[in-house]
Amino acid sequence: MHHRKISVLLALTLLTGLLLAACSSGSGVEKNQFEVGDKVASYWFDFTVDQVDTMESYGDYWAQDGWQLVMCRLTIKNTFDQDVSMGWADFILKWEDQQEDTAGSEPVEMVGAYALPQYTKSQFPDEYTLKEDEEVQGVLVYEVPKQVSRAAVVFQELYASGDSESEYTEGSSYYVWTELG
Repeated sequence: MHHRKISVLLALTLLTGLLLAACSSGSGVEKNQFEVGDKVASYWFDFTVDQVDTMESYGDYWAQDGWQLVMCRLTIKNTFDQDVSMGWADFILKWEDQQEDTAGSEPVEMVGAYALPQYTKSQFPDEYTLKEDEEVQGVLVYEVPKQVSRAAVVFQELYASGDSESEYTEGSSYYVWTELG
């Protein structure tokens, strides 16, 4: 049952990222704010964004013109009482939309990107299982516009509602903020 919920969680995390919803207050969902180096405790695992660097290339991959690569080194430790399925859509890099008019009273829209598929051994695999009590370290690489100067690595908890694969409940969101550049 837990494996099915976790699989649904990963699928819904993908959906959430595709929608790239705005951060809004009043939703009742806890949005925890952290900095690079802070240990973050989620329902299934603890994670730390250990290091963030911007660069033009990583491995054999070069950022397209007007873009930069953001390399995030993470440590993840399973604190759940079972194995946890993990994947490329678990951690999204989000930033404030630079094209929005920030003079208004509306909340600033957040946009984001998924990690690039694994193309070096140092990167996390696109899909993997975090064994009970296992700790892993790896890299996620994102491609973002060069004008982005501040961003957050985001993990969103999603729980399947009953036996449904299409209904879910949002849990806490965890934002690890960093300056880029």
